[in-house]
Amino acid sequence: MTIRQTAGATLGLLAGLTGAAAPAAAEPGHAPAAQAGPNPRFGLVHVDGLDLHAVRFPDKPPADREALPPDVVADRYRRAAESGAGWNRWSLYWDLVERAGQMSWAASDGIVARDVAHGLRTLAVLQGNQPGVAVMDGAPEGLDAGIFTTAGGALTDDPAQAAAVNPANRWAAFVDAVVERYRPGGGLAQARGWGAGAGIGAWEIGNEPNLRAFWRGTPAEYARYLEVAYLVIERRDPEAVVMHGGIADDAGAQAWYGQLLDALKARAAASPLPARHGYYFDKAAWHWYRSPSLLETGPDRARALLAERGIPAKPIWVTEAGLPIWAEHPGPCWDPASPGRADLAEQAGYIWQALPEALAAGVETLFYFQLYDDCGNGPTSYDAFGLVRNHAGNQCWAPFDRPCWQMDPKVAGTPRPAYAAFQVAARELRGARLVRQTPAAAGGRRIVFARPDARVTVAWSAAGAQSVAVDAAAASATLHTIDLAGAVTSRTLAAAGGRYTVGLAAPSNHNGIGGRPIVAGLPVILVERGAGGVRVDAGAAAAPGVAGPSSAGAAAIARDVTPPVLAVVAPLPATSPRRLDLTVVAGDDGSGLDAFLVYAARGPGLPRLAEDWTVVGTVRPWPADRRAGQARVAFEGKPGETWYFTAQAGDRAGNWTALPAGAQATTRIAGAVRGGGSPARARPR
Repeated sequence: MTIRQTAGATLGLLAGLTGAAAPAAAEPGHAPAAQAGPNPRFGLVHVDGLDLHAVRFPDKPPADREALPPDVVADRYRRAAESGAGWNRWSLYWDLVERAGQMSWAASDGIVARDVAHGLRTLAVLQGNQPGVAVMDGAPEGLDAGIFTTAGGALTDDPAQAAAVNPANRWAAFVDAVVERYRPGGGLAQARGWGAGAGIGAWEIGNEPNLRAFWRGTPAEYARYLEVAYLVIERRDPEAVVMHGGIADDAGAQAWYGQLLDALKARAAASPLPARHGYYFDKAAWHWYRSPSLLETGPDRARALLAERGIPAKPIWVTEAGLPIWAEHPGPCWDPASPGRADLAEQAGYIWQALPEALAAGVETLFYFQLYDDCGNGPTSYDAFGLVRNHAGNQCWAPFDRPCWQMDPKVAGTPRPAYAAFQVAARELRGARLVRQTPAAAGGRRIVFARPDARVTVAWSAAGAQSVAVDAAAASATLHTIDLAGAVTSRTLAAAGGRYTVGLAAPSNHNGIGGRPIVAGLPVILVERGAGGVRVDAGAAAAPGVAGPSSAGAAAIARDVTPPVLAVVAPLPATSPRRLDLTVVAGDDGSGLDAFLVYAARGPGLPRLAEDWTVVGTVRPWPADRRAGQARVAFEGKPGETWYFTAQAGDRAGNWTALPAGAQATTRIAGAVRGGGSPARARPR
């Protein structure tokens, strides 16, 4: 059977399944070009923040005070916009907003407005304790009181029965006021005349609650803190994304997180609300610092902790990740062996390892900590995490006699090599989907991504210096490199004999435990434009859960450079129940079907860009006839939501169909949207 005949048979199967006219088969090799602009998979911590605009006092309420002049604040946003990041993560501290019983909005209004003006999505961290009480002193006053009052004046935690927030639950009242002001369509958006979707649509509840510096209550008390915030936010803005505070991955993190999950399960045993509301978090937030290998292994550990307790799987967000340097202010004064730190080039190399590792591990969004050094973890840690050096007026510590504790005015406010590395990674990985990766224990690492317009290979050595060959999918490629001084350069590399030969440096950092490297050798990024959807080189092993080429028919598989002819989500009725099955029909006339991905996007607006889609189902290996068949994926939505779906299929040679330009199926979930707030919109990605 020819490719066209296979397509026809598959389309006929689709029509038979649905009773609908089948769509035309897509021509292989005509994928749309990648879109330019910020990468919504990556964000920055503290582009701006409340503590740059307000100050605390030991004996009176906080007050507004600008730490930086307006031109420096503008420069920070310029750097953020030019970095390629799509998000700004910053903290809405309770005590800096509510002062002496009054809400002081000026500073936070300014940050939200600047985020909107510069095209940055906001992840706001709702954090702290009631005014006048340190967060480490315990849970907020009235936390166990009913969250809402009903129309009859009774107390309830159920937002479906709520008429108003209970003012005696001070945390609920604070969260309600903030969300109503800053949600899309809320008070500030109306006052400024912003369009749909402008405002804060993503909220993180607390920061590193497993550390006593941020939370000295019990895990069960934090579960209530999270519960209150989630239910208040959902009532005000049913489309908002809410996540628990980022878990700091220290030695006790898994035990503490287990206690939190146990507390949520205990609440679910006593009330239907936790299970009904997703156990009070839409995303699971974690913090993995210093070693990129933690971003390879950490997400699976986090998923396993949820699965062990029977809590539904959640997308993983890394809301802090970073690597500080020792070689500049405010670093610890030129100590090359400083534990857990790196030099300028190694920090840039960290970016090219951490961001691809996160995407390969299925992390939905990663935030680098942080854009500028600001004051790090001072005054004792002297952490210089910044992609950009502090401006001259932002001297965080009193200079000592040793010169590296003083800011060098000649470089103040300038980017480090890691900033250029972030720009390259954000641009080249925008819209990229994982295809294959080598095992981490193979003496090096190779992660391969496909964009609609290109194949992107990221490689580095975990052992000595080495030269590696990458099978070519195009006559030439752009090779991005980092030299030993940290300079990021790009050049054209021609293929020879169907391969590219690339040199990989040995690891230079040995600042980990026992002298082990924190980061591997400096990576390279190889971009073959015009090679989207082509075969991946045979030297790369399959990604976790992705079947590689079968030993049977290896020669035929090696010759297959054509993607499957079809991958279609079968049409759906106009209205569907909350739980439904999605049927995918696919066909391939080469090496045979191997896997498929199903994507979803929430309406009401039509998805237009690659990043509007989120993977909601995968099946590997393909469960039906490898030439043409169907498979199903379960999906669950919320009443009143409109959903769009599309699919990709991959064959055993590693070829993938392009992500379709539009939706293949759509449906509305039966029932009305619960709660008040803004009209439905797509969740931020």
